[in-house]
Amino acid sequence: MLRRGVTLVELLVSVGIIAMLIALLLPAVQSARESSRRLQCQKHVRELLVATHSHHDAKNAVPSLYVGSEPPYPINSWEQNQRFSWRVPLLPFLEQTQLWEQVRWDVSATAAENDTVRHTLVPGFICPSGGAPEKVKAVSFRTIAGDQPDGDKFSVMRYDYEVAAGIVIEMPDGGQVTPERVLYGVWGHPEFQEPTNFFSRIARYHQGRFSRITRGLSHTVAIVERGGVPDLWNRGENENEKYSAIMFPTPQCGWSASDLLFSLLNQHGICINMMNNQGMYSFHPAGANIGMADGSVRFLADTTSFQAIMGLYGGSVEGLPERP
Repeated sequence: MLRRGVTLVELLVSVGIIAMLIALLLPAVQSARESSRRLQCQKHVRELLVATHSHHDAKNAVPSLYVGSEPPYPINSWEQNQRFSWRVPLLPFLEQTQLWEQVRWDVSATAAENDTVRHTLVPGFICPSGGAPEKVKAVSFRTIAGDQPDGDKFSVMRYDYEVAAGIVIEMPDGGQVTPERVLYGVWGHPEFQEPTNFFSRIARYHQGRFSRITRGLSHTVAIVERGGVPDLWNRGENENEKYSAIMFPTPQCGWSASDLLFSLLNQHGICINMMNNQGMYSFHPAGANIGMADGSVRFLADTTSFQAIMGLYGGSVEGLPERP
């Protein structure tokens, strides 16, 4: 009995069919994987919200954006990166007590004594859609006074979640952003040494309390995705090298150190997934996860208007300067 071999044409047809099936199935597989990553991201945001509520129950306030006593108030723009971030007080409520106990509170957050803390990866601060985190180089702010030495850099760990501290509601042409043009949220608000100058030294920081929310917890945003920090991301492109010469392209000091107030505010006209140094930003297609003050998590589409985003902050904290 003669055996019939496979012809070249039949082999090519078979390969073509297999390639077509792979092309059809691959997007579905990728979509399923991204759906799983997005759910994991939502879990991380929810855990941060629960930890924030636990901190509020224990301390009667959400964490300050500038934790610790180094450097002392008033603090200028250089010194805002020296204190500990809002994430550090949440560590005991995120099952990170051992890491919490390693924090050296007697020195600044970016001091060499806190290098171990700063280099530690906290999985709950990382969105899986951004890939595996790596240590990256960023500008150092260890020196409290004076300019930084040229080339003074150190490694920090990526983080993907940030507080929704407030929103710039107006950017005047050729003018300066003042406190009256900024709407603050649940995390409290700064008191500036010069009340009419947004970039003056911060005299003190008023911690936020849920009792001050006037529009309800479910209507006030608290924690958002701001993926890829400290690299600068612009509409899906990493532009860190392009802006490496700029002193403050993004928050630079990793998850454990505080950031410039200006870097914590959603800028006027910036919507979802545009720029991670000026607004909410994620590595998910079509939108980003945001956490509301009541503990719920929503997926905000990248088609959301700036007006709608502004509504997530409006009227949430009492005792602020009236808008002109």
